[in-house]
Amino acid sequence: MRGFFLQSFGGPPAKPVPVRLVAFSSPKEFEAYKINEFATAYYHQTADRDYIVMSHAGAGTFSIAVHEYVHLLVRHAGFKFPPWLNEGLAELYSTLKPYGGKILVGDLIPGRHRALLEGKWVPLDIILAAGNDSPYYNEKDKAGSLYNEGWALTHMLCFRKEYRPKFGELLLTISHGKESRETLSAVYGKSVAEIERDLQSYLRGSSFQGFLFPAKLDKQLSDEIPAETLSDFDTGLMFADLMYRPGKENEQQAAFERLIAQDPKRPEPYRGLGYLAWRAGRSEDARQQFGMAFERGDRDPKLLWDYGRLLESRRRDEAIRVFSELLKQDGERVDVRLELADTQLRSGNAVAALTTLGGLHTIAAADSARFFRITVHAQLQNGDQKDAELGAQHFMDVAKTDADRAFAELLLREATASKAKPVVEAAEVTATGPPALRHAAAASPLEPGPALPAPQSASGRFVELDCRGKQARMIVETAAGKKVFLIEDPATVTITGQSDGHVDMTCGSQKTPPKVDVGYNQRRSDQTGVDGIVRSLAYR
Repeated sequence: MRGFFLQSFGGPPAKPVPVRLVAFSSPKEFEAYKINEFATAYYHQTADRDYIVMSHAGAGTFSIAVHEYVHLLVRHAGFKFPPWLNEGLAELYSTLKPYGGKILVGDLIPGRHRALLEGKWVPLDIILAAGNDSPYYNEKDKAGSLYNEGWALTHMLCFRKEYRPKFGELLLTISHGKESRETLSAVYGKSVAEIERDLQSYLRGSSFQGFLFPAKLDKQLSDEIPAETLSDFDTGLMFADLMYRPGKENEQQAAFERLIAQDPKRPEPYRGLGYLAWRAGRSEDARQQFGMAFERGDRDPKLLWDYGRLLESRRRDEAIRVFSELLKQDGERVDVRLELADTQLRSGNAVAALTTLGGLHTIAAADSARFFRITVHAQLQNGDQKDAELGAQHFMDVAKTDADRAFAELLLREATASKAKPVVEAAEVTATGPPALRHAAAASPLEPGPALPAPQSASGRFVELDCRGKQARMIVETAAGKKVFLIEDPATVTITGQSDGHVDMTCGSQKTPPKVDVGYNQRRSDQTGVDGIVRSLAYR
């Protein structure tokens, strides 16, 4: 299967990771490890490998394995699809089979087709809006509708003549965070109701069209794969990995602790305990467990990244050591260079920070504010006021957004002051996905200059974090009703009221909504649906 996708869609990934297929010998054995009440297989990703887990092996499991392998490919390609499209694509490719020296994709799935014609039709609006926590994705009596209609809609969009040319545009737009219903209407110039009528007509049609790929399945490996028995330790580690989900924390922790007692020199169980602690909000425990994994030789990139960011507020020298190890593995990672340079700067080593930044060849617009902030402050700390002024002016020249221009203006005023100012620690992104924010020192006084918009404030409970777009949105329940604030750039947000210096935000509804005071600027005219842009956040 891997060979087919490599032939059809390009060469191997730059940094492939192992894929392990786990097939239980019976549904009863699978019971303890299934992810919900109806799944018979699933894809699971860990730090150092991917898993495809199936309730059984034998006849009929090839298409199941392919379905889960498509999820793996989508994840590694960086796409972010809603459930209907994620499952629709997986089902579409699960049907592939050899056909006349080529590979046929898009064969009819009789069971799903029959269910759509004979069963209750769920309005397409509901299917398109279903998220990962929806009953239509998690409950046995409803999930079938999402899988069936998701497959049928994906099939029509991919293969029907009037929809096929814009299918690639649809995938990219939705993956960038656009809402499905809005995107379908915008891309195809039809309402969702019209697309739904086309879909029902498509299902009642007399023929389905697939696609023949000029590739073939490699049969040379049938008897040549070497077999070996996993050690007791690696078997235990595998089963501990498969417990990674809500409600299994105690069992997983016990499994990792048994593995440590079995072989205290292996780093993987310490890493596992670290992530359990981190998910539970025990940052200090996570630091300790990550540290033990690191000292035992664990150099997994995700561990190094997460461990380094946990260290930077309290143990900067150790954070520099960890980030440096990560940079040895991949010198092209811009995020690592920025994080390392920032930590070096805050440790008082401006020369090292400038050297680290010197290894950057290109800077994306999203990283420009942080790059110039670190550069200008490092140059000021190093006494290079003229270079700092030139850098800030260059940022002014290339800034594309109002927020960047305002920040460039602040840097330029600082750089042109009569003497170098103390370094300002701004909030930083410290986790992939939802923003995590750090305490910021009070900004040093600046020379008079053009005034920025005066911030406003609102008080209430932080009830939800919406991460569906490119930038996260905070929903705060105030006395005047709900207000929505855009976190436009976490690097410019000042955080107070949290003793450990970090605020780790979780997407979705907040289990225990904290009381907050939000300082914000007015939104721009093109920023609809929000009340302002977050500039400060005080936890009470």
